[in-house]
Amino acid sequence: MNSISFHPSRLMRSRLCVIATVALFSLALFAARSYSLDMNAAPDHSHPRLEPASWPDNALTIANLGHAALLMNFFGTRVLSDPTLFSRVGMSIDSILTIGPKRFVDPPLTPAQLQHIDVILITHAHMDHLDLPSLEALPKTAVVVACEKCAKLIAPLGFNDVRELKWGETTIVKGITIRAMGARHWGRRWPPFGEGYGFNSYVLEKNGRRMLLACDSAQTDLFASLASTPPDVAAFSIGAYDPWIYNHANPEQVWAMFQQTRARYLIPIHWGTFRLSKEPMQEPLQRLIAAAGIQQDRIVIRQIGGTWTLPASIEMHRAAGR
Repeated sequence: MNSISFHPSRLMRSRLCVIATVALFSLALFAARSYSLDMNAAPDHSHPRLEPASWPDNALTIANLGHAALLMNFFGTRVLSDPTLFSRVGMSIDSILTIGPKRFVDPPLTPAQLQHIDVILITHAHMDHLDLPSLEALPKTAVVVACEKCAKLIAPLGFNDVRELKWGETTIVKGITIRAMGARHWGRRWPPFGEGYGFNSYVLEKNGRRMLLACDSAQTDLFASLASTPPDVAAFSIGAYDPWIYNHANPEQVWAMFQQTRARYLIPIHWGTFRLSKEPMQEPLQRLIAAAGIQQDRIVIRQIGGTWTLPASIEMHRAAGR
């Protein structure tokens, strides 16, 4: 009688093929749904004109480039977070073709228009935050600060300095101190399979000014730890809560977390750019403004492509106990 033997390597290859097939099929279904939703929605080509070359080096100026991408001049240090600079995010094939959701708002700037970049911040490895085509288009002289295990995705693109931070760890780049802290999220790049990566929020500080860049997060009390030395401004993700409420806070929960930090100003991100969930595109911002009520003037940069500069009068707010 003939016996049939299975080699572990063959079994492993078979399992990997099955996993890859399932992942690609799932992504294709998601992309197909995204394409169908896009058919009757033309991208919004209107947004304010951005001129980052004119931003002063003696202030904190921030622009919303869409989704979680913020471009900053942090007192002379140029910072870019989670860049998504092209028309789609998702699975990239040699940075030529990307299969995934399409933007509803055109990118306010091309990579060439960003001017000099000193620091690129990556909060986590999800494809709408760690977008390989966008990173590949950026200057490799920038220092990339990323979460645990992400360097092996980023370094092959040619960056000379990629620094992974775990929660509580700190690094300094061109005078700006960057400290990693937590969130209530997750880090797998190929759900439901694939390797797990870290996920970071970041506290940035320079010239006595502090900013929180919060990772995507469900409701948590983690950010309340900042209240003893409050940030001047905090950026929070406000979208993708329906049905992903266990990983993304809704606008009312975001407002509560923001208040816990005792920050003066709130920048809403992760809304109005890509359809990643069921809620209407403008609903997150509308609900956030409603939740803020009479304090809604603390919500700044309400338009993708908008720019805001931290007021010099922030000292008066400090003296008044915020």
